Amino acid sequence: MKKLKFGLGMVVCLVMLMTLLPASAMALDMGLVSMLVSKLGVTEKQAEGGAGAIFKTAQSRMTESDYKQLSDSVPEADALQSSAPEPSASKGLVSGAASMLGGKAGSSLEGGTGLLSSFKELGMDSEMLGQFTPVIYDYVKEKGGSMVMEMLQKALTF
Repeated sequence: MKKLKFGLGMVVCLVMLMTLLPASAMALDMGLVSMLVSKLGVTEKQAEGGAGAIFKTAQSRMTESDYKQLSDSVPEADALQSSAPEPSASKGLVSGAASMLGGKAGSSLEGGTGLLSSFKELGMDSEMLGQFTPVIYDYVKEKGGSMVMEMLQKALTF
């Protein structure tokens, strides 16, 4: 009888361990938003919006296949884009002026201006943008490797 109880006890423990293991493994992966909040002291809304603006800018400057590699590595990239602030009217004027410059110069100015505008609308400045990018690069490198991180860096070079 003692052996039976011991055996049942072991089975219950194993089942509980297997049930709890995935939850604890997920807890170790803080996620990008949690990491930004923790490391930079921003609010969750600022972390989501700032990361979303960065991914939105990157997508607009990457080839479709490059962005697919990024979004496959960091699936939350697409969802975070919906948290990025919508362009304001004044930003539209700057974007229009930037696009009149044409080529990469116009695109670079427009992308940089859009990011700064998004961060400003979230109550953050250009210095905070400079703090977000290394955290995001490290996260992308961890999830997708150096090549994917380098594609993101290239897309965000203005």
